[in-house]
Amino acid sequence: MTKYISAIIRSARPIQWIKNSFVFAGLVFSQEFFNLQKVKLSLEAFTVFCLLASGIYIFNDIVDLPRDRLHPTKRFRPLPAGEIPVWFAAIFSAAFIIIGLVWGFHINTNLGIIGAVYIGLQILYSLFLKNLVIVDILVVASGFLLRAAAGTVVLNVVISSWLLLCTSLLALFLVTAKRRQELARIKDNNSPFTRKVLTKYSVRFLDELLNIEVAATITSYSLYVFAPETAQRFGTPYMWLSLPFVLYGLFRYLYLVKVAGKGESPEKIVVTDVPFIINLLLWVACVIIIIYFV
Repeated sequence: MTKYISAIIRSARPIQWIKNSFVFAGLVFSQEFFNLQKVKLSLEAFTVFCLLASGIYIFNDIVDLPRDRLHPTKRFRPLPAGEIPVWFAAIFSAAFIIIGLVWGFHINTNLGIIGAVYIGLQILYSLFLKNLVIVDILVVASGFLLRAAAGTVVLNVVISSWLLLCTSLLALFLVTAKRRQELARIKDNNSPFTRKVLTKYSVRFLDELLNIEVAATITSYSLYVFAPETAQRFGTPYMWLSLPFVLYGLFRYLYLVKVAGKGESPEKIVVTDVPFIINLLLWVACVIIIIYFV
């Protein structure tokens, strides 16, 4: 049983919980970062999405089991590797999702609704939408936006539409980069297509999407930090000082994707690429100092 539990924990993919940090955007930009009650609510929302996401990861592994067995890295996951039976994984998938939804509705009705929408979209994605070109990217990216929205409703605050737009564009960029690297790896190694939708893409097309998304993200964030309403909201005109960190972060990630051949696992970049990590921490520190102390 201990072996099974260990396999379930790995199937829940704790490293992917980094994506749920989008929940904390509402806490920081609502100027509630030092409000312990608000911090507690944000941490609970983060945990809810960890449960929901883990349930979906396991569900997706069950659905993709035949294809994952052909994948060069996914075949080592507990389910494709045969470390746990499908019925055992299905029980935990359902348990994570149910507990996450019940907890979400207990905290805040709107949080529960967002969690239910997230689960519904992800199930549709696993069963059907992941095979639709472009739609697959939009659906995965929507998960990041829902996380950011969850972080606002749990605090009963309203975040700038510009900031939500930036979140959406950044999410599109990350998902497109992941697709691009999956396809590039397959073509470079003459590997079998383990994701059906990739047969409908080309590296050149995805590169064009990446360029558009980077430009749009930079434009949106620039408009946000220079907007008079942003200065009025935070009581400081210096939010533009955070822009260089955003520029470097996007360019660094683009470099890692197109030159270093990384990007298929965004969560690994966030915890392994030292320049990216330092830049991210500096951006967070810069934003907090500007919003709370300037």
